[in-house]
Formats: sequence, structure tokens, C-alpha cells
Amino acid sequence: MPNLVDDVGTGGRPLRVGMIGGGKGSFFAGVHRAAMRLAGRFEIVAGVFSSTPSVSREAGVALGVPGDRIYPTFTAMAAGEVRRSDGIDLCVIVTPNHLHYEPCRIFLEAGIPIVCDKPLVNASAEARELVSLADRHDTFAAVTYTYTGYPMVRDARSRVRDGEIGDVKFLYVEYLLEWLANDPSKIGKGGIWRGDPAKAGLTGALGDVGTHAFNILEFVSGMRCTAVNANLQNTVAGFGLDDTDVVQLKFGDDAQGLLWCSLAAPGHRNGLRFKIVGTKGTLEWCQEQPETLHLHRMAQADLIYRRGGSDMTEDGMSCVSLPAGNPEAYLEALAVLYADYAKALLSGRDWRKSLRVPLTDLREGLRGVVLSEVCLQSSTAQKWEAFPDA
Repeated sequence: MPNLVDDVGTGGRPLRVGMIGGGKGSFFAGVHRAAMRLAGRFEIVAGVFSSTPSVSREAGVALGVPGDRIYPTFTAMAAGEVRRSDGIDLCVIVTPNHLHYEPCRIFLEAGIPIVCDKPLVNASAEARELVSLADRHDTFAAVTYTYTGYPMVRDARSRVRDGEIGDVKFLYVEYLLEWLANDPSKIGKGGIWRGDPAKAGLTGALGDVGTHAFNILEFVSGMRCTAVNANLQNTVAGFGLDDTDVVQLKFGDDAQGLLWCSLAAPGHRNGLRFKIVGTKGTLEWCQEQPETLHLHRMAQADLIYRRGGSDMTEDGMSCVSLPAGNPEAYLEALAVLYADYAKALLSGRDWRKSLRVPLTDLREGLRGVVLSEVCLQSSTAQKWEAFPDA
């Protein structure tokens, strides 16, 4: 990442990381580890990589973790690491959704900072308890909404904040995948848990990708949703939760929005796209073409801002790692988040004030959980529901 080692101090030791989950068969844990390597300031020194001891030990050995720090349970890990003079600085939790709460709680109670994969948990009561725990101990805690790490997403946020498109009046976001379309066999090939309320939570597509879409709208606009009118649909036989959703959004009295997400939209691979419509123009970004940000101006020519260009905002340019024309994408975006985590952790008690852009913390994770609950209520009752000030 851009001058990361210089930014956080060349003389400092690597931040010691413990990982919960991430053994054989875990896909996204490898992405986290790659992002940590790109960020350049993390070293995995402990973990519980699987509930199966042999699998956990195999993963730990492959990662070079000392045998006495490959723990049988996360409770044992928290207790063991607190007692050590060289205990972990951060615990990264990459288990399936329904297994997030307990390790988050245990490590927060031990005063150990955490990074948790999205979604935070499956119930808002659990999320509120974790927020309370983190606040009580003033413990660093973050949720990996990866798309907020893209330079052009941060560039868009800065342009909205600076008034480049005027007052925001409408917000649109879609997140469409073809993963579940026309292939029921995928339900039984590692995907069955995504349709199981006991594991995935109350919603399917909404909790999986819709929360990313919702978060990016609030992140870029700086606005908070105040009410929803949702239609959650199940269109794929055998899938136990919603796979296609349309949600109307209100942002106070000033703006409205629309969220559309699906796991079963043929022709869409990872189709996250947003438009922020203001009184002077519209900003548009697409994750599958992440190097550009489009500005559509009223009665004027359109502008295309490019990552690495001299006309980027400071917030956008600050997380650019490669020269223009050398593409950056998903791994670099997650590494940007880990760069933020390093800066925050090394800032001590001032960690909340250490970053250029807001940290996607547990409160953002809570809002993602509340989104599923409120939208399910709305869809069931077929009416608008207030979005609590989570």
C-alpha cells in the first residue's frame, strides 16, 4: 500500500494477529491473509483455525504459528494471549456468520481488539451487546465492509462531502450476482448454509450482499437511512431465504433511495454499482470497473475521474498504491482497510481520530444486522417501517 510502512513507522514491530477460523476449505480467510501481507504490518502468531483440532493444527503449522499458540478453543486463546507479554494485538474473526458472536464477545471482554468479517452477527441484540462491550473498554473493533477501501469510492465520498454534486436528493445501489441462477446444484455445494436461517440469519441475499450495498450508500453519502419499504422474494426453488430483494429507502425528509440486490441475476458476476444524485450532478461507480468514477453534470459534458489522476481528492489519493494504468481492485481495497486498522491500533487511545475516513466499526455492523430485521418486518407487513437510530 502507499508508503504504509513509512506512515505507521518503520521502526515498529509487526502487529501480532490471532485468527479465528480460516482452516482448510475457508475461502475468504486467505483473502484476509493476502490483504494483511499487502498492508505490510501484520503477522499471524496465534489462532483457532478450525473446530476440528487436526485441521486447525494443519493450518497453523502451514502459517508458521508456534505449536503452543494453536489453541483448541477461542476461549483458551483469549485467556492464553492475555497472559503473555507478547500477546496478540488484534483478533481477526473469519468464521461462518452464525459463529461470529461468541469469539467477538470473548475477545472484547478480554480487552483484545477485533476485526470481524461481515455480517457482524445474525441478531441485533447480540450486535448491541458487542457495541456496548467495545464502548465500555474503548476497544478497537471493526467490520470488514471491503468496498469502502476502494480509492474511487473514497474519492466519491469526498466529492459528495465537498458539495460537487450539490444537495443529495436520490441514492441508488444495486448488488447483483448470477451465482444461484439456473443451477440448483449450487445450493448443495457449499451454498446451502446461505439459505439456512440458523446459519445465514434472517435474510439471504439482503444479509449477504444487500448489507454491502446499504453500507456503501451511507458511507459515500454521509446520510443515514430512516425508513424502509421492502419486498423480499424467494425465486429459486430449494433456497430457504430471499434471493432477490427491492428496498425503498428514506433518508430523513431530504432524500430517497432504492436498493436492489440478487443472488440469481444471470449475466452479473459481482455487480455492485451506485449512483448518488444531487442538485448539480450525479456520481456513478461500478465495482467491476473500479478504476473510474463518472460525474454526470446537468447541461454539461460528463467527466470521468480515474484512479491515480492528479485531480483525485486527497481522501481518494491517500489510499492509491499503484501508478495510474496499473489496476487495483478487491485485494488492494481490503488491504486499504488493514492499513487503516494498523494506523488506528498504533495510535493508542486516539485511534478513533487517527483516520482520514470513518472506520467501519461495530455500529456499522449493527446497522447491517438491523437492515435485515427491519426489511423482513416491512416485507411481511407490506408497509413502510422506521429504521431505528442504530
